[in-house]
Amino acid sequence: MNNTLTQIRNPRLLNLAVYLIVIIMVIISIITLPDLLTKAAATALCTAFGLVHAIGFRKADTPGRLAIYLVVQAIIILALLRLSSPHDIFNFFFYILALEAVLILPTPSAIAWVVGFYVLDSLNALSGQGISGITGVLFYAAAFVMTAVFGYALRQAEIARRKNEELLAELTATQRQLQDLAVTEERTRMAREMHDSLGHRLTVSIIQLEGAQRLIPTNPERAARMIGAMRDEMKEALAELRVTVSALRSPIADDLPLEVALSNLSQTFQHNTGIPTHFSVSPGFPGLPETHRLALYRAAQEALTNVQRHAMAHNAWIELNADDQMITLVMEDDGKGIDHHPMNGTSSGLLGLNERAAQLGGEMRLAVRHGGGTQVVFTFPRPEQGVNR
Repeated sequence: MNNTLTQIRNPRLLNLAVYLIVIIMVIISIITLPDLLTKAAATALCTAFGLVHAIGFRKADTPGRLAIYLVVQAIIILALLRLSSPHDIFNFFFYILALEAVLILPTPSAIAWVVGFYVLDSLNALSGQGISGITGVLFYAAAFVMTAVFGYALRQAEIARRKNEELLAELTATQRQLQDLAVTEERTRMAREMHDSLGHRLTVSIIQLEGAQRLIPTNPERAARMIGAMRDEMKEALAELRVTVSALRSPIADDLPLEVALSNLSQTFQHNTGIPTHFSVSPGFPGLPETHRLALYRAAQEALTNVQRHAMAHNAWIELNADDQMITLVMEDDGKGIDHHPMNGTSSGLLGLNERAAQLGGEMRLAVRHGGGTQVVFTFPRPEQGVNR
């Protein structure tokens, strides 16, 4: 249907109810009407009401078409009422029309149709029963009011359902956009880091290679030293590349427990850089939602990346702790110390970890490690209920 009419959520249920009422009315007409001709006419008209509903109501997708449908059905009902006069056994069909009008028409138009059906039903009762029909008229008023209220409640429920579906679709689209944005930002950060580190090392190596090539005929010893320096640069560049590539893989890809993911990260970092990396976790560490697990993993990843690039450390430590109130990730190294740490100040690394912690209601602290080096503490309140390990 177009925007002017409200689509019924479950037309099959409405159709079933209408057809069942038609069958009941046919049975009642056969039982109560006096002669065979009247019975046949009533059966034909009841069948016509059901057929018009089956064909016309489905196509009544504009106010104009719906008006034609309602008028045709009202004429059929009036004919049925004439057959059963002075009784009103067929006026139940008017309640069906009233319900359909309230379900799919705007409220003012629906009220007008309901009042019109009530007037027709009342006039028929008064014309067939005289003054004694007043009781029926009062009863019809109550019945039409109840039908209208019921239909209005169903209509509002349908409108609310459709709005909820639209809102859910918007939220789903927004979530998808946020996920895409997060992926884009992560890729941009990786690209920037690769350009700043790997690009710089490759540029230096190319310059050294060109210089060594020129010096080979005149100063082979110096050329050999330059090639050796270039080899060291390339080794460091390869180690950085391995660390960066390993960071591209999500720790949630295989639904690993956080402890296993961080242990694997430590081992991979140690293998790629040659820096001994020690990982420990407190006993009975709780399960955490995926967002919290990913934040902890990325925090450890960022800290280790900076250890490899800047700290000149001989060892690194990752410690994962939990108590009744807080989740804490402590990352340490025995390198140059906080004064030389790249995350000291307003670097992108510090800002990134601060943002991750703030999103979880926590914080990131940078301090001097006892015994020399740097300590990074990433902490946030413990979630009320964990989801995954």
